[in-house]
Amino acid sequence: MKTLGRLLIVLVLLAAAGAGGYAVWLERQDRAQIAELKKVVDGFEPRFAKLKTAMGEVSKGLTSMVLDEIDLTRSGWQPIGKGFYLVDPGVEPQDKGVRIHGKIINATSVVHEDLLFTARLAKSAAAISLPRAAPGVALPFEVTVPNVTAADGKRATIELASSTISYASTSAKTAPARESFDPEKILKTAN
Repeated sequence: MKTLGRLLIVLVLLAAAGAGGYAVWLERQDRAQIAELKKVVDGFEPRFAKLKTAMGEVSKGLTSMVLDEIDLTRSGWQPIGKGFYLVDPGVEPQDKGVRIHGKIINATSVVHEDLLFTARLAKSAAAISLPRAAPGVALPFEVTVPNVTAADGKRATIELASSTISYASTSAKTAPARESFDPEKILKTAN
């Protein structure tokens, strides 16, 4: 019985040693795989930086296409989105930015009130506030956009951030008075 017990202990010790050796072998395999992946990631890093730079350039181009970028040195009608146009734009350098002036025309068929536009040049922005914009009326504005150099002050995006549409003031006709809903009248005419 003692021999069987000792044999069992030796087998358990051999199994433990084998399991420990296998664990060490797995650990080395994991470390080798991690080292290979680190090499792949390190090789990807410079390409990723180039990709980020390229995507930044593409993003600027897409932004100018989506937000109707305007040329502040060009005369004529330029769309600024949502039915509004910019005419007679101008730009002048200031101490700490540039001053933009021009006229905004409402080409929609409704009256807008409490209009708020956002003018963006380079990485700076300024708000243009107009009280009321009737259809077809050119509304003059002036705004200073801070922290913009004269070289960066040639192209901008101007977009309508918010407004209230006044439907009552756009309709010349008055709506006819409607009869109130009377279910009794409908039931009498159906019979």
